[in-house]
Amino acid sequence: MNLFSGVRNSYLADGLSDEQVQAIVQIAEELHTVDLQEVITENDSAQDIYILLEGKVRVTTIHGDPIARLQAGAILGELALFERAERSATVISDGDATLLKISAGKFNDLLDQHPQIGLTVLRNIGKTLCQRLRSSNLQLEAALAFPLL
Repeated sequence: MNLFSGVRNSYLADGLSDEQVQAIVQIAEELHTVDLQEVITENDSAQDIYILLEGKVRVTTIHGDPIARLQAGAILGELALFERAERSATVISDGDATLLKISAGKFNDLLDQHPQIGLTVLRNIGKTLCQRLRSSNLQLEAALAFPLL
C-alpha cells in the first residue's frame, strides 16, 4: 500500500482533500515491523503518532494485559499531538506490520500552518477519543457489575 492510500483510508483523513492528505504524507516516514516488535512503549515520552497501514497491533499494559487490537487505518499515539506526556500503553506488532510515523512536532507545525487541516484532524481525533472513552466506560461498568468474591 502506498503512503497516500494509507492516510486516505484512516479516520484521521476523513473530510480532507487529496491535497491536504498529501501534505500529511510529506512529513511522514514509513516504518516496517516484525511480529512482537514494540512500536510504542508505556511510560516512554510521547513524540510521534502512527497510522497503521497494514497488519495488526495489540495495545497492552506494561504487564502485558490486553487493552485492544487494532487493524489497518487505526491511529496510534494520537495523544502526542496534545501533550508530550508519558505513553499510557504499549503497542506491539501482531505479525508483520507497516506503519506511517509522523513526528508530533512536525504534525503540529502543519496544523498551525493549515488551520483547516488542523480543525478537521482534531475533530476526527476527538470523535475517536469519545468512542474509546465510551467503550472503556462500558468495560468498566461490566467489570464492576460482578463483585469480587
